Amino acid sequence: MKTDILILTNSEDGEHTSVVENKLRARGGRIFRLDVDKLVSGQSSVVMRAGSSDWGFALANTSGKVLSDGIKSVWYRRPNVFNFAISDPIQKRYSERELEMFLEGLWLGLSDAFWLNSPWKLESARKKIYQLKVAQTLGFVIPRTIVTNNPEEVEKFFGECRGQVVFKAIYAEFLRYGDKQFNIPTTRVTNQHLERLKLVQTLPSLFQQLIPKVFEWRVTVVGDQIFPIRINSQEYEETMVDWRRPDFVTKLNYQVDSLPDELTRRCMAMMDIMGLSYGAFDFVTDEKGETYFLELNSNPQWYWLEDLTGVLISDAIADILALAPEERRTEP
Repeated sequence: MKTDILILTNSEDGEHTSVVENKLRARGGRIFRLDVDKLVSGQSSVVMRAGSSDWGFALANTSGKVLSDGIKSVWYRRPNVFNFAISDPIQKRYSERELEMFLEGLWLGLSDAFWLNSPWKLESARKKIYQLKVAQTLGFVIPRTIVTNNPEEVEKFFGECRGQVVFKAIYAEFLRYGDKQFNIPTTRVTNQHLERLKLVQTLPSLFQQLIPKVFEWRVTVVGDQIFPIRINSQEYEETMVDWRRPDFVTKLNYQVDSLPDELTRRCMAMMDIMGLSYGAFDFVTDEKGETYFLELNSNPQWYWLEDLTGVLISDAIADILALAPEERRTEP
């Protein structure tokens, strides 16, 4: 019988990993935590063997060892932080890609384990264009959106929305320069931006109608549990467009609330379509009480919400990972 729970993360992840790891150990679970950056430093090791009659791998560190044929569930937290100490950018990228492909091959071999969430489902779920299609099919209310590299279409859209437009990244919401990382926030489009509109010719960009919101939602889903939290983002000028500013996240007022049944049903249906057991929806509610779908984060942060509101998302994650494999199964 498979009994081991594998946590895939990195040594810099902090509370998100440690609080769930501690709760799993308190439940008596057999836990192996792999900080993938410690593979690079040699503090952890991996051995994979294959032949005509066998295939498998072993992971080991100072705290123990786990064999692939004993793994019942996997928490794919944030393992893609390698921290190679290689100065040559070409060699560094080569090493990162080699390690990434090797690890993905290992994870594909764990097809009979429960994944929260599998990296392949995560990758498809991160596609915002696909999300909008699924959300539209399920009946969510969606702000008017355009993705284009045609400056004239953007200018036309800006006029149709009476200048109430924001720009969003299509995929990556940050830029990394060595050890430094810079966020790309949702940004209100102004006439000053329109003066440089020709820049979109080189890269299709996402523009969306700015909804006059009263408050926002972060709705976290873990299995069949849902944690709706209302965010009073309009109390600070700096968070009116995008509340996810690191210097304001813990200053905002959060309230545990409940969603209308129909919105809850649509959230659960979208999770099923995406093949996810864990994710967080972002919504905004306007002055008329209409709630708009913005996006689904398929591997979200949550600890600050637990710390500030008392919702036990960590308990839900620990519980779902601890379930016997016969009770829970997802394909990678």
